[in-house]
Amino acid sequence: MLFKNKNLKLFRQTRLQLAGWYIGGISLILAIIGFGVYEAIIHAHRITVEKELKTVAGTLHDNFEIILDTPGKLNDDVYQFFPNLCLVNASCPSLDNISIHRLGTLDKGEYHLKIFNLSHNLIAFSLNYPEDLLPLRQSKEQVILKDDQGIRYLQQSHLLHTNTGENWGYLQVSRSLDDFDNYLKRVALILLLGLPLAIILIGISAWILTGIAMKPIAKSYYQIQQFTGDAAHELRTPLAAILATIESTLMMSNLTEIESKNTLETVARQTKRLSSLVSDLLMLSRLDWQLNITTNNTLKKEIICLNDLIEDLLEEIAYLAVSSKVSLTSQINTKFSLQILGNAEQIYRLLFNLMVNGIQYTPISGQVKIILEQNHKYAIIQIQDTGIGIDNQELPYIFERFYRIDKTRSREKGGLGLGLSIAKAIVTAHYGTIEVQSTVGKGSLFIVNLPLYYGS
Repeated sequence: MLFKNKNLKLFRQTRLQLAGWYIGGISLILAIIGFGVYEAIIHAHRITVEKELKTVAGTLHDNFEIILDTPGKLNDDVYQFFPNLCLVNASCPSLDNISIHRLGTLDKGEYHLKIFNLSHNLIAFSLNYPEDLLPLRQSKEQVILKDDQGIRYLQQSHLLHTNTGENWGYLQVSRSLDDFDNYLKRVALILLLGLPLAIILIGISAWILTGIAMKPIAKSYYQIQQFTGDAAHELRTPLAAILATIESTLMMSNLTEIESKNTLETVARQTKRLSSLVSDLLMLSRLDWQLNITTNNTLKKEIICLNDLIEDLLEEIAYLAVSSKVSLTSQINTKFSLQILGNAEQIYRLLFNLMVNGIQYTPISGQVKIILEQNHKYAIIQIQDTGIGIDNQELPYIFERFYRIDKTRSREKGGLGLGLSIAKAIVTAHYGTIEVQSTVGKGSLFIVNLPLYYGS
């Protein structure tokens, strides 16, 4: 795991901070959403209850006004329509004596009514009416009252008239909000219990997601560390050789012309090695920068004919193949010239590195072949050699910087372990792919795919 290294406390702290900010932000959003949902539920139920009370109160008011004839007095017709009314200072009718089909919402405990005369004296009330409810409020507006037990009621009052239009008294209709309040308590409990659970789940997911997000950063950090260490090691070797050569020369009292020449040749050889290393490092740095920026405008693009480029390449490295006693051939499997859009210098360097790599690892009398062909919208370049091959365990690492398959052989040939890394970076910068197939003792095959250019 990338975060188990004790020396990388910064990554763990950054991960904790990112996870903390993520948890805090999402939790705040969830809390706001939960509060909004709770308020929406309250509003929706309140509107429903208020509409119900308004409808019931209006219906009762209209029914009363049809049958009332004497102000302040209930006639017998009232009891026929409302058999569940109780008169003040009189016994209430038993529910057993009332037909079931005549029982309505007033008998179910949700809605209650009181009837007052014009002097605000209570005349009658419905069965199961709470005795400790607050007195009459002369207002058609709905008000919320609370009894001694803490139960809330929504109340609305109406002025009653006789069937001849005279003022008769007042009708007070109340609805218990106990079921409404209990429902809201359950909703609040669910939200309060759900929020901590959601925060726990968010915390787990935040820790996992920040770990995934930090992996590329940690990987890049490791690569930079490794690259820096390898670069320092590679620079130290020629610098130490140059310093040792100069110090040993300075210790000589009499320096002959031949010794001076040998010293200068050694310094020149090591300086050339340093120059080559620095040049490769600069190229890798530029390629990395091109890959990391949002646009690739810094890459100088031009139309490149791969047929001509391969022909020029073969002419240049022919001397190397001859000196290494390796046969160098080409095979063009296209009827027409293949063109790509990119940086000619970099594409040339890509093929040069692959060809030189094949020659270096191919024994005497071996063969290195470059093949050019087309597959749909891609140009395919294959570099095939009959060299020593690459073990399957090393294949995943051959494109890493400063990685050498045969370190002794590479140093003898002057290799720095950057050739394949540069090739990989160039291919990526040109939106292509590179892969390798190899068998130990039989050779290797590098396959490069580059998108073709068909003109604008």
